[in-house]
Amino acid sequence: MATGRRLAAIMFTDMVGFTTAAQRNEAAALELLEEMEAIVRPIVRAHGGREVKSTGDGSLIELSSALQAVECAIAIQHRLHERNAAPGVPPIYLRIAIHVGDVEGRGADIFGDAVNIAARVLPVAEPDGVALTEQVAHHLKNKLDVPVESLGARGLKGVDEPVPVFRVVLPWSGPALASRDRLLPRLAVLPLRNISPDPDDAYFADGLTEELISVLGQVQELRVIGRSSAARFGAGDRPLPEIGRELGASAVLEGSVRKAGERLRISLQLVDVATQEGLWTQTFDRRLDDVFAVQTEVGERTAAALRLRMVGAGGAVPNKLPTTNLAAYGLYLQGLHRIHSSRPEDVGATVDLFRRAIAEDPAFSGAYSRLANCLLGSIGELSPAREVIPQVRPLVEKALSLDPSSPEAHTANGNLAMQADLDWTVAEAEFRYALARNPSDADPRRWYGMLLRALQRYREAEEQARVMVELDPLVPGGPIFLVSIQRLAGDVEAAFRTTRTLLPPLETPASVHVNLAYTYFYAARLEEARRELDEELAASGGQRSLDHDILLARLGDPTAARRRLEAEAQLAEKAYVPPIMLATLAAAVGDTERALGYLERDWSDGDRGLWYMYQGTAFDPIRSDPRFLRLLERYRLPTSAPFYRMGRRG
Repeated sequence: MATGRRLAAIMFTDMVGFTTAAQRNEAAALELLEEMEAIVRPIVRAHGGREVKSTGDGSLIELSSALQAVECAIAIQHRLHERNAAPGVPPIYLRIAIHVGDVEGRGADIFGDAVNIAARVLPVAEPDGVALTEQVAHHLKNKLDVPVESLGARGLKGVDEPVPVFRVVLPWSGPALASRDRLLPRLAVLPLRNISPDPDDAYFADGLTEELISVLGQVQELRVIGRSSAARFGAGDRPLPEIGRELGASAVLEGSVRKAGERLRISLQLVDVATQEGLWTQTFDRRLDDVFAVQTEVGERTAAALRLRMVGAGGAVPNKLPTTNLAAYGLYLQGLHRIHSSRPEDVGATVDLFRRAIAEDPAFSGAYSRLANCLLGSIGELSPAREVIPQVRPLVEKALSLDPSSPEAHTANGNLAMQADLDWTVAEAEFRYALARNPSDADPRRWYGMLLRALQRYREAEEQARVMVELDPLVPGGPIFLVSIQRLAGDVEAAFRTTRTLLPPLETPASVHVNLAYTYFYAARLEEARRELDEELAASGGQRSLDHDILLARLGDPTAARRRLEAEAQLAEKAYVPPIMLATLAAAVGDTERALGYLERDWSDGDRGLWYMYQGTAFDPIRSDPRFLRLLERYRLPTSAPFYRMGRRG
């Protein structure tokens, strides 16, 4: 290829989830990569394009015109969509980004700002979509048979002004959700390495990481990736561009903590993901009792550096000290560490740490809030509400009295209003307040999304779920929640796309199959639903899930669900079994009287979990029963069923 400057259309492709898939099964991931390349390369050649180089799990491609590049990208996505529709094949999804501009050829390679911009637009593209810059969209006017729509302006690293970004609307494209939250730059705070002489001080590094995420999350012009996703990476584990792609991050904050006696050394650096340029580096040598001042300074320095490069002025970092009691703070950090590293059944040990922190400092609002939210999260799974709610109310009141502006306290108050009082208005106001204070916190988004789903405000719920997934992209559960909303909204194509794109890197194969089974059922494709249940059973080694037995009952075979119902009912005589689970099983097998009896117990015992479960297909056999409708009225929930689809009729 000749050297020198020329105008070119630049296309980047990226195989979604390749790195995570390779970690689980490298040989299988490489086979999919080879298959993807075998599909893409002939299409590129047919459109007069040239593969400049491989990027590992994608390619840099040069074409002669914007129209040629977009037509090539559309052809690639159509071919992959056809391939993914075949039964039993693991899906391949590509992101594609296109820009047009001057490039400089050096041998076979190309360089220049145009190449950099195309690379930085790539994360904006949907997993099976095509993202374009404004220059490309301008070249396409009246020349393309498919629509192109704006996704708004996006701040890109190394580019002074936000760049308008567009997408090609393909037949399977979902609605464009270009909210402000999704267009802001994203920061990943990697777990700070513990290099203290005592390995048991690891909790301090983890807790400090959590606190930095919380402080930086309150910068209004920034979105901070959730700790659970960022915690999967450590300094030096992978190249920063790879971490950035995996997390959708614009910049990374990494470093180490050394705690020795009363001395503390915190070494940090903020790195631009795209350029790997250090935005700032700092080492703090302080006494242990200066840790709060260090947190504030780190937050201010990080926010200032990011504002300078990406977000402009504004977005001051709060500097309110959480506590001045080091013993209480140490226990609090250990509690934060356990929240993210322990199994759900270990919640008792986490609760104990926050209680001890409160005992050390009765004026520590954050400890009250964390304890309250921890307890509320156990309702209906580990603990009955009648035991939890009386403990939580005074905790929330105390947290708010000590710090009326605390987003964690308002999240707990919203959760209390939702689960205990069924006061949807207060709950929504509290969640919105918490998000206004800390827009990067996935926790209030999760609870708020549940509330919106319960009220059948599906599009709003979907937006919260999408942002939650983007803020914590590597945490299981978020994509499944998104799929559940899409199914209820009747958008089964979006549910299929989300299940095949986002679930495989995070969930077990059995979980993916059972979610596909439910989506097929909602789409009235019953034989395919049965096939996916068989696949789930094979993938799990014969271990039957609750969801499997419920859907099998709805498909006409209630044997397994009846057996499970009797076993759980016997267990409930000796231990806590949520009445809502018993009601779900009874309804699924058509035992109306028993189901309604369990629902009345769910209400009288105080668990009141029907608000969360009432839209599930298990309740379809009793959905029109007047007693069930009266229960929904008691909950102040919608009694209409806009989500009711043909495949869900009994």
